Amino acid sequence: MPRRLSDVFFLLIVLAYLVYGVVFLLKMVVNINGQTYFLLFDDATISMTYARNLAQGYGLVWNPGGERVEGYTNLLWVLYMAFFHLFPIPENWMALPIQVTGLVLVIANLFVVRRIAGRIAPDNPWVMVLGVGMTAFYYPLTNWSLIGTEVGVILLGVSVSVWLALETLEDGRFRPWLYLWMGILTLVRMDAAVGYLTVWAFLLWFDVRNRRSHLLWGAGMLFLFMGGQTLWRRWYYGEWLPNTYVLKMEGLPAWARIRRGVIAFYHFVLGMFFPLVLFPLALPLFRRDRRVLLLALVFLAHCAYSIYVGGDAWEHRGGANRFISPGMPAFFLLFALTAWHWAEFLLKQLGTLFQGLKRLMPLLMGVGLVAFAVLSLLMMNRLVNNGWVGSNLRHPEKGALRFFLLYERSIYVPGSLRYAKDGLLIREITNPGASVAMVTAGNICYFSHRTCIDLLGKADKRIARSPIQVPPDADWQVLRPGHIKFDYSYSIGALKPDVVVELLESTYDIGERFLIEYEKVKLNGHWMYFRKDSKAVNWEKLYAIREDR
Repeated sequence: MPRRLSDVFFLLIVLAYLVYGVVFLLKMVVNINGQTYFLLFDDATISMTYARNLAQGYGLVWNPGGERVEGYTNLLWVLYMAFFHLFPIPENWMALPIQVTGLVLVIANLFVVRRIAGRIAPDNPWVMVLGVGMTAFYYPLTNWSLIGTEVGVILLGVSVSVWLALETLEDGRFRPWLYLWMGILTLVRMDAAVGYLTVWAFLLWFDVRNRRSHLLWGAGMLFLFMGGQTLWRRWYYGEWLPNTYVLKMEGLPAWARIRRGVIAFYHFVLGMFFPLVLFPLALPLFRRDRRVLLLALVFLAHCAYSIYVGGDAWEHRGGANRFISPGMPAFFLLFALTAWHWAEFLLKQLGTLFQGLKRLMPLLMGVGLVAFAVLSLLMMNRLVNNGWVGSNLRHPEKGALRFFLLYERSIYVPGSLRYAKDGLLIREITNPGASVAMVTAGNICYFSHRTCIDLLGKADKRIARSPIQVPPDADWQVLRPGHIKFDYSYSIGALKPDVVVELLESTYDIGERFLIEYEKVKLNGHWMYFRKDSKAVNWEKLYAIREDR
């Protein structure tokens, strides 16, 4: 393929993805009480609450004037969100700049993936086309990046790190800013250290001429950024570790956590379609070099880390989770490179058999590569192990591909919509002094503007340090990280919130023992609980809008 033609293909992919991303965002728009709302994923809205409080001068806290608890995992992302809260942007529109940022980050990543492809396969433009195309249209990367999480930043950050590492291998010139860049990424999310350590170890081993510089700069920047934010955390929050780390990692035996991570990874592989995940393992048959090894290590390191932490809390939704996603561009480039080598091998074999079709062979190979990539992408975008492409395309609006094909908005939007409505209702029927307890701590707290009590402990030190309430050998879908600690005797019995929005599913038999002094009222299609003697509740308004009359 001529280079000019490959440039045209790249531009078409970027433009197609831009349209795809805009449609994705438009489908996330919701209407509440006649107003247009842009909503983020619930965990991202926890970060938004911290960001708003910081912008309003209360500091990095979940509740204005409340205890300092590090209930977020993405410091620089929170600071970025806080920047927009300095402007008079309507609350219902505040999520839009964050969503647009996610779209920009994914598109920027495509340009970097193109550069990486140019390094690993400079004479094979099809590798770039396939690698960029599959990265662009693998649905989880869009979903995580455009619903407000920091995945888009880490995705781009890891790709830039890989590209700079490959440049270093190519020209032998040491680049200190590579370590500065990777260090800054750990401020976005501490587990960006996974990519940092992978690239650093790789360069230490293979870039012999600059080994001393890699050792000093790699260790120095890691110590500066990881150590610096640890000291800052100790000063500001009084803790050496993030509250979210304590919540998810302490109390659950390592064997149970890793077992859960292995099972979650197994389901991810099934959703990707097992033979397609194994497909790049054939690459060593054609080439073995350091550039390919770096891509493989980056992908495998993110997979291993996901297993180590027990996976994510939303594995049942399918697809790459937030820990694996940053390594997916490396996987797709390996996949594209393997496909190219197999196509080249078949082209030579068929060329000897069909001499008359020799001129058509390059065209046939290109068509075959694109068809294989599209079919593979469709299989991968089923997200869970749910039927073949044909059966899913027969009724695309109902099948597993409905999210990727944008027949349906992000699977997280309905939940965010419900929680946002809950928050707005609570704001309407309570006064500013009310306290509200909740399981889903993002949109409810953000839109209610009330003192919030996190029943699952993301923003509560006591709950985070309490014992797990689920057996370690429980089913992997029950043993969800960050969702297995609660203490209703404390959160409800002792703190006595004015409103309890909900309890953790399957724990109502435990929780309702502490709700005797509460009135059970149906609002927004589900039951809420209001403390009977609360003066912070507008009972007249509550009775006027309750749905269980």
